[in-house]
Amino acid sequence: MHDRTVILTTLNAAWAQPNTMVDLFLDSFEQGDGIKYLLKHLVIIALDQVAYDRCTELHTACFMLTTEGVDFAADKFFMTEDYLKMMWRRIEFLRYVLEMGYNFVFSVSHIVHMRQCF
Repeated sequence: MHDRTVILTTLNAAWAQPNTMVDLFLDSFEQGDGIKYLLKHLVIIALDQVAYDRCTELHTACFMLTTEGVDFAADKFFMTEDYLKMMWRRIEFLRYVLEMGYNFVFSVSHIVHMRQCF
């Protein structure tokens, strides 16, 4: 955007399958009232190879975020060792985005969907 703002969301294999969250999330930009243009500001942060491959099928701005020795393809349960590694790696990446001079809006697409269900 003109003010160097990007929209960021993460994706792993669990949410990358066809007809799941990633499709719903991207479709919401298409269906929303006057927000389709925001898709060109969206960067999907893939946490594993399956998610990255699916992202490149659906969107033009995909970034592969890896953590040595950790496989983020599966869901990580809250406060487990792998969950904490994933959170710290994501925070490190967000710090890097800020250091490059960008602003960001961070979306957690599966939580947004859960709120819509209730």
